[in-house]
Amino acid sequence: MPVVEGEVQGHKATVLRDTGANTVIVRRSLVSPERMTGLTKPVTLVDRSVRYLPEARIQISTPYYTGLVTAKCVEDPLYDLIVGNVPGVRKADDPDPAWRGTKKGLELTENPEKEKELKKDIAAVVQTRAASKVPKPLKALQVAAVDGLSITAAEFRELQDKDPSVKACEAKVGQMIKRKKSRTVAEFIKRNGLVYRKCIFSSGREVHQLMVPEELKRTVLKLGHDSIMAGHQGIKNTLERITEEFFWVGVQSDVKRYVKSCDVCQKTVPKGRVGKAPLGRMPIVERPFDRVAIDIVGPLNPISGRGNRYVLTLVDVATRYPDAVALKSIDTIQVAEALLEMFARYGVPKEVLSDRGSNFTSEIMKEVNRLMSIDQKLTTPYHPMANGLVERFNGTLKTMIKRMCQERPRDWDRYLPALLFAYREVPQASLGFSPFEMLYGRTVRGPVTILKELWSREELETEERTTYTYVLELRNRLEETCKLAHQALEQAKQKQKGYYDRRTTTRKLSPGDKVLILLPTDNNKMLMQWKGPFMVAQRKSEVDYEILVKDQKRVFHINMLKRYEEREEKEKGDKHETAMNCMVIAEEEGEEVQTYNVKKTMGVERVMVNPALDARQTNQLKDLLGRFDEVFSDIPGRTELVHCELQCSTEKPVYVKQYPLPIAMQDDIEKEVEEMLRQGIIERANSAYNAPLVVVKKSDGTNRVCVDFRRLNNVLKADAEPIPRIDIVVARAARRRYFSKLDLSKGYWQIPMEENSKERTAFACSRGLFQFKYMPFGLKTAAAVFTRLMRKVLQDVPHVEHYIDDILVATDTWEQHIQALEKLLEKIKEAGLTIKPNKCEIGFETVDFLGHKLGLGLVEPKGEILEKIQAASKPKTKKQVQSFLGLTGFYREFIPQYAKIAGPLTDLTKKGASHLVKWEAVHDRAFEELKDKLAHPPILMAPDISKEFVLRTDASDKALGAVLLQEKGGKLHPVFFASRKLNGAEQNYSTVEKECLALVWAVRKFHIYLFGKPFRVQTDHQPLEFLSKAKLTNSRVMRWSLALQEYCFHLEYIKGSQNVGADFMSRAM
Repeated sequence: MPVVEGEVQGHKATVLRDTGANTVIVRRSLVSPERMTGLTKPVTLVDRSVRYLPEARIQISTPYYTGLVTAKCVEDPLYDLIVGNVPGVRKADDPDPAWRGTKKGLELTENPEKEKELKKDIAAVVQTRAASKVPKPLKALQVAAVDGLSITAAEFRELQDKDPSVKACEAKVGQMIKRKKSRTVAEFIKRNGLVYRKCIFSSGREVHQLMVPEELKRTVLKLGHDSIMAGHQGIKNTLERITEEFFWVGVQSDVKRYVKSCDVCQKTVPKGRVGKAPLGRMPIVERPFDRVAIDIVGPLNPISGRGNRYVLTLVDVATRYPDAVALKSIDTIQVAEALLEMFARYGVPKEVLSDRGSNFTSEIMKEVNRLMSIDQKLTTPYHPMANGLVERFNGTLKTMIKRMCQERPRDWDRYLPALLFAYREVPQASLGFSPFEMLYGRTVRGPVTILKELWSREELETEERTTYTYVLELRNRLEETCKLAHQALEQAKQKQKGYYDRRTTTRKLSPGDKVLILLPTDNNKMLMQWKGPFMVAQRKSEVDYEILVKDQKRVFHINMLKRYEEREEKEKGDKHETAMNCMVIAEEEGEEVQTYNVKKTMGVERVMVNPALDARQTNQLKDLLGRFDEVFSDIPGRTELVHCELQCSTEKPVYVKQYPLPIAMQDDIEKEVEEMLRQGIIERANSAYNAPLVVVKKSDGTNRVCVDFRRLNNVLKADAEPIPRIDIVVARAARRRYFSKLDLSKGYWQIPMEENSKERTAFACSRGLFQFKYMPFGLKTAAAVFTRLMRKVLQDVPHVEHYIDDILVATDTWEQHIQALEKLLEKIKEAGLTIKPNKCEIGFETVDFLGHKLGLGLVEPKGEILEKIQAASKPKTKKQVQSFLGLTGFYREFIPQYAKIAGPLTDLTKKGASHLVKWEAVHDRAFEELKDKLAHPPILMAPDISKEFVLRTDASDKALGAVLLQEKGGKLHPVFFASRKLNGAEQNYSTVEKECLALVWAVRKFHIYLFGKPFRVQTDHQPLEFLSKAKLTNSRVMRWSLALQEYCFHLEYIKGSQNVGADFMSRAM
């Protein structure tokens, strides 16, 4: 066969006209990425094997064909372009003589090797039997290229001499180094002009590790992990292989990062190595056939005698009632007709849940759903567990068919009605009732019932009832059945979730993260492999994420996703050199830096102003903020109104040795210390005190360097300056109309330290000992000192609330708001303080403040904190339980019966309880119930001091409950909930004594709202009558009576059914 010259996308190429092929093959390197279609199509070879090749639309120009064709791409074909029998192609012996190219006349005999290889190449789709028997020559293996292998010993020595890390090790030559809690001894030595690390293990084995300079670390890592003789092994094996011959500072962390970011390893890790996410919670459907789940079973083998191969299954989510229809084919029309047949029996559902099969997602099915007003819900790709109800039924149905059709397998479709009856008659595990009972409200007469009747000869007494009586009884029976079924279903869900979540891990992704997706391979949809990386576009729910796949957004379950670790390419230069330069600059500046010299990066333009304000209000704000532009800055200000003085109970200096810090964190620590030096926050110290540095991971993934002052706090004398109460601040502000929130720029750093207290804030790092010139975070007296400053600044400013460094302006009118803002900004300017612009919200009608959402006369929990609570994983230690209770307890006024619900968790934190908690079902229920209560917490009405309060109290055997209410629109609305457990002695009180205790405790609990003004007490007992009679004979009652005398209230008796709030909170404990 002759070979001619042609063109592919304007590039010259060798062209072969293959009369035995029916497609076009092109060399992949000649096709630009934009010409790829993104599709992969099968190509059948002569041995009947199938290869899947990517497709491209390319422009070719040859003597046999010129135009646009769809070609299959091959990495290394024998010729650049192979033209098969495509429509419009010329015969092999009839090339176009007018084609502008010239026939080369290159016969295959000119290259005998190519003549032998031609019929064996992948591009040769059709081969002769003789050609297929010729053995193929071995092709070169593809291995990772490793740079730097050509460096000579002299060049390596020169690189060592220039590398700062190697030079630092060279300075320690002759010193014996022993790591803490390790029996391995190391020593740096120099031999033949090269620096080595001699390592002597506890076994006596000795290795000499060559010190690697920065430029060659990547070479060693590639050779030790990616090369053909390394085999992409794990972190431990790779580290051992490298450290047997080489060493550098931070080798362990570098190897760990390199292996974790290996593209090949990430894409070939087994699915089981990626932890499953905790089980999600499906909503409970109240009405039968509001939501149904559907699926296709098949193809079943053998085909039935009626020609059926598939089964369309349907399960009602509310009652678990199943149905199934046998089908000959599963095209959309057949499936739609079968669904309409089912809907004719039960009614048209509101929602249909299915997988993403083409017969469920086609345009015809979409039109059917539109015409019938059905909301179609689709599961995420390759995650059938999302439709687990019908998938589980499918498995049971197939098992039943298999067992019943052993003798007559081709009659399997005739067994379907009987098998469905059998399934519907048996109680469902989660509900505790059979699907028949759930749907009809009674048990049906089946074979077992008939057999009992035949044997016992019992006849049911006929009872004459009117139609109305029958319907009423049926309705009551169905309501009771549904109620019991929902309770059983909720318990079953919690139990199943508990079992499933035992070996799960909570994983979260953020928009912008790169992930790998577990998808089918190109040639077998039953085999899965990791593909990617792709970018996360959006988080759709707790477990579902929207992923950008080839310019399309698709939703996947997190169990199908794995975070992709990107390998950071290091820039030229040396991090150690940079650190040394920074150290020199710091020493030059020394004590002369009284104020920091960084530039202002944000100003008043970053302040968030309510866009809903009218033009007049907006202009007023712009004018006001413009006049105080210097107050809005990300640079901390400096005040002289207050100084921070630390008084210790002992003169003995508090010295704590520095904790070991990871080498990978050194850069973050150096940068933070350097920044504080530049800002003038710290200075070099000569102190006997020392507090250790710790590195805390922030929510955005970056590191925050903090100082651990816990040991110093133990000897610091407390500052008695009172801190504002959050509930009072919220209550005063919530009923206002206009809100503005301001936050000071690193407020603590705006307060100077007293000269004699600076040395007590000393901390150490690799650059030396430093002390704070301005008040640091972490001191136990810092909040009190800052509160004292805020009181001095804001004492004459009306309509302003504050808590630490958060300031809130809340007014009833716009004019008041502008005046209050102007006076506040003047005071802040006079004090020398600055406000962080991007943390300011001005002129809004609702605002998030101190964990609450305030405005419109209502108080709600803050959504972000509620999301954190919902995402909380089960505690494993006592400390984690305390942390969870602290987070939920912040919103206890929103949760009726909080003390009772949290009781099992509170017991885990008792003195003497185990550090590792023993988690049982009762704790799991309490944990989930607290999260559920806060998933949809009640909205409380903000207290109005000008209106009368109503207090309802009640007591049960184990707890007290109270609700504070106010009237609005003729109805009483809750303002606060409160509850507490009774201790052992109080549980022995009589009932009326407990009622008296509830009244006294509730009045004291809400003292700040009830004292000094009349209010009403509503209760279903007569505690005051008992108080008046027993106070002369019972000293405890006498004390209670005296405690109530300073309050002005009158008692109203209400029925127990009306006292639902307080009664529920006390008795549920």
